Amino acid sequence: MTCRPAASLLRFGRDRSATLAVEFAMVLVPTLGLIGAIFETGIVYFKSQQLQVATLHASRAALTRSLGSMTYQNFVDKYVCTWQATGAVAPGTLGKSFDCSKLLVDIADVGDGTSWSSASTSNSFYLNPPSSSATITVPAAGHVAVVRIVYPLPAVTAVLTGGILKGLTLGKTTSGQVTYGNAWTHLLLGVAAFRVEPT
Repeated sequence: MTCRPAASLLRFGRDRSATLAVEFAMVLVPTLGLIGAIFETGIVYFKSQQLQVATLHASRAALTRSLGSMTYQNFVDKYVCTWQATGAVAPGTLGKSFDCSKLLVDIADVGDGTSWSSASTSNSFYLNPPSSSATITVPAAGHVAVVRIVYPLPAVTAVLTGGILKGLTLGKTTSGQVTYGNAWTHLLLGVAAFRVEPT
């Protein structure tokens, strides 16, 4: 005996045995989205704070003019992220949750100290960052210097899905993110601006 489609729909509509499963499925999607958003926001704030602390500690080398003829990679290895070079996390440097090969660093001498107006603290230098093998130009004594360190942090959505959603918006907001390396990412910025100590 075959059932007519209309009768099947009526029987399905009257059946209440799976109501809880359907309601759970409807509520589960937005709940998981909310949990993911909370998780992602927490990671961004936590890592931003770590990066800012490491930037402030590392900038003391420029403040005291103790950089010598150091390259940007040497600066990262010695002052910003010691664990990739030595295996140990020094106090005030980034922890092992950071992939320090992705760090972008800029140390700029922006003037003679009479005006701070040219001291850019934007993250736009990531579009054309200094090469990691370039030698740092040590800011002159008494000049205003700006140290900026950028870390691209992939959106949690991409991390949790194994990269399936990497670079795709799929209706989610991309506010606070930029396109970097052909993917949407949070571009975390640590910055320190100061007048270099006299010699």
